[in-house]
Amino acid sequence: MIKSLPFVAVVVALAGALPAWAEDPEPAAAASEGGVVSGEAPVRAADPAAAVETNCTDHVDNDGDAVSDCGDSDCAKEAHCQPDGKPEATDAKCSDWIDNDGDGAIDCEDKECQLSTISVCTGSWQGDVDGEGGEGTSGPHDPAAATSEGGEGKRVYNGDVEQPDSEGGVGFVGIRFGIVAGVQESLTTTNTNAADTYETRIDTRFDTLQLRAFGSMPLLEDSFFLVSMQAAQSPRITFAMFQFPLGGGHYANLNSGGGTLSAQPLISTAKRPLLDIPRYLVNPFDQFLDAGLELNGPIVLNLLRYRVFAGGGTGLFGDFGGRRFEDANVNPTFSAGAQVWMTPVGIYNRFDTPFLYRPVPMAVAFAVGAKYEQREQERFPAVHGVGVFRYGLFAAQFESYNKAEINFGALQTANYLQLGFLLWPEWFFVAVDGGQFYTSNFGESAKIGLTPAKNLADIPNALKRNRIEYQARAALHWFFWRQNGIMSLRYTFDSTDPIPVGPQADRTFPVVTHEGVLQVQIRF
Repeated sequence: MIKSLPFVAVVVALAGALPAWAEDPEPAAAASEGGVVSGEAPVRAADPAAAVETNCTDHVDNDGDAVSDCGDSDCAKEAHCQPDGKPEATDAKCSDWIDNDGDGAIDCEDKECQLSTISVCTGSWQGDVDGEGGEGTSGPHDPAAATSEGGEGKRVYNGDVEQPDSEGGVGFVGIRFGIVAGVQESLTTTNTNAADTYETRIDTRFDTLQLRAFGSMPLLEDSFFLVSMQAAQSPRITFAMFQFPLGGGHYANLNSGGGTLSAQPLISTAKRPLLDIPRYLVNPFDQFLDAGLELNGPIVLNLLRYRVFAGGGTGLFGDFGGRRFEDANVNPTFSAGAQVWMTPVGIYNRFDTPFLYRPVPMAVAFAVGAKYEQREQERFPAVHGVGVFRYGLFAAQFESYNKAEINFGALQTANYLQLGFLLWPEWFFVAVDGGQFYTSNFGESAKIGLTPAKNLADIPNALKRNRIEYQARAALHWFFWRQNGIMSLRYTFDSTDPIPVGPQADRTFPVVTHEGVLQVQIRF
């Protein structure tokens, strides 16, 4: 308990600062989209009389909201702030606050800006914004169910509350504190500018620093809370959840955006056998919201469970109160859905770790779910399915996500398969995955009787960046210090269709990326 106090103090300090962030969301967006880069003019004092950005080319924060020029949503409709479809491969394009090539990454967050020829991003943080949240095992052991032969007893499922990854499945008392830290070396080659010309980037960085406080809430039996923070790239709280028992194994939880059908965006960094989540599986379908409510519980204990959820907000994949500003989004997003989990064999929780450290008992589980989501630029129903098999040294998981975009008539699907095998218990674990994201042309849904509700000429860039993608990865993990120290070697192949914006629309070849990563991760 004493060792948890420093982190609790940090969380309390951050909580005290949150109201100031909430009053002005654009500083959070600035942190997410990359800070002011070298070469820009210093920010001068704001004009007290300016309610909006009055000059979108002067490198000055005219309205005093901490972002200037094209980084301010007030400038979103300016002609020079529109993406031109060209690669972000120059100092100028890597410091203009514009997602020029429409791939979802702005300025120094774009891998093209991390080439050795780019000087304005030296020292900038790198990587994608992600979100983590609660996870858990299936529940504590029931001592009363222990066998006369000295077995460890039946595990009783007790809801979607986080449990440690120990074999004992012991629950929490008080507050726990968790850290995941990772340092990595990466070598990336990609043909962004020409089909047969590959550019190489070598990078060394402190890639991961996840800080979490979690446990039971005082004087409330069977409750649970989790506050998760990422500090390696830009310090930010990425997920918060407070779960309350309703009786009979049913729970309600308030969260900062966990109303998703896939658990991929929510699992801890320590539970990713391929180090990163398959973003093509979740980004077009799930958008973290500012506030969510979820109910879950048993229909048939240990066999059938339900989830229902609803949420609202502007959404930015795991940032507390985050907002998008590229397309000047102001209308909130709403989402509501339900999911049913069935476990005909063994015990399984959707937040169980896919990592294998020792052989595991057999478990077979699958789920189906559906939701409706409305954003400023699109509306869609979506269906999702997942299947899991684990036994001994082997684990497998399959997911499929599908949606019909109503406003502009696109049909989209993503499929994902992950396999893991424990080569040597407590020493070596290997994992592979593969999948694809497919989107039809806009207006395609008319062929199945769904007429687009909006003019196809008004399609925003945020939707155009969703392109056909294929990805395959393989990783070898060495447990050099029990489960607390892991060295990982990963290879990634990725092929993505060109984005149909500006000059990019004339490109006929896909962007192919090969990446090798060596990462050392410490977690406790």
